Amino acid sequence: MIEVRKRGGVREPFSEEKLRRSLQRAGASDAQVEEVVEEVTRRMYDGITTFKVYRMARQALKRRSKRASLTYSLKRALLDLGPTGYPFEQFCGRLFEAMGYCVRYNQTIAGRCVTHEVDLIAEKNGERLFAECKFHNNVSHKNDVKIPLYIQGRAQDLAGSEDGSHHAFWILTNTIFSEDALRYGECVGLILAGHNTDHFPLTRELINRHGLHPVTCMTRLKVGQKRILIDNNVILCRELLEKPEHLDLLGLTDKQREQVLNEARDILECARVGKHP
Repeated sequence: MIEVRKRGGVREPFSEEKLRRSLQRAGASDAQVEEVVEEVTRRMYDGITTFKVYRMARQALKRRSKRASLTYSLKRALLDLGPTGYPFEQFCGRLFEAMGYCVRYNQTIAGRCVTHEVDLIAEKNGERLFAECKFHNNVSHKNDVKIPLYIQGRAQDLAGSEDGSHHAFWILTNTIFSEDALRYGECVGLILAGHNTDHFPLTRELINRHGLHPVTCMTRLKVGQKRILIDNNVILCRELLEKPEHLDLLGLTDKQREQVLNEARDILECARVGKHP
């Protein structure tokens, strides 16, 4: 049995079915899924890292469907926004902005009993949303029921004050929620958004529709270069096209600069709804 090595060195059996499901979620056709699975399994060896498996699958999928490979890379791209949670908060804020909300970050609000720091406040047409962003460096991390239990307590305290009034409280994560967490969130009216929910705004559909792909999707930039951009609050590929001067931070040659901009354009073009590779 072939085992894969996850971040941190933990090993687990390689699952063709898990790979197959991830490709299907990215929008690959049945034929493309089977072709990619066959190509990847043919190149597998014991102890291979999950990142190498992901990279092989992405490259194999890209040869068959650029748009599906871009969607496939989103989960990893969100993980690579780390190691801190700040860039993920900025990314989530941009998702709300794309839907027409005015967003404020890291606001301190007095509740009925105590004060609270709210990651995001999004407002539009008299509607006021609060959001808590939960970023994790381990893609397998599962947000358990303690998270919505804690947030519900905060939501109730905030709702008891004039400054804390809101129409909905979101919890956004770059990983998944446990079944109990989802059940409790639905029961009390919290909106949970992660990789195993259908809620906006943290969905591939919304990201593709508005071209909100993080710079960590890009292959023309090295890890350190992406980090420089993120540290300077450049979170999205589209922001490089809107303000190419951001690339001045990286000391690129003219040729490298054009290659990066071309890739950013290609990402946005491929992501457009209805655009086929």
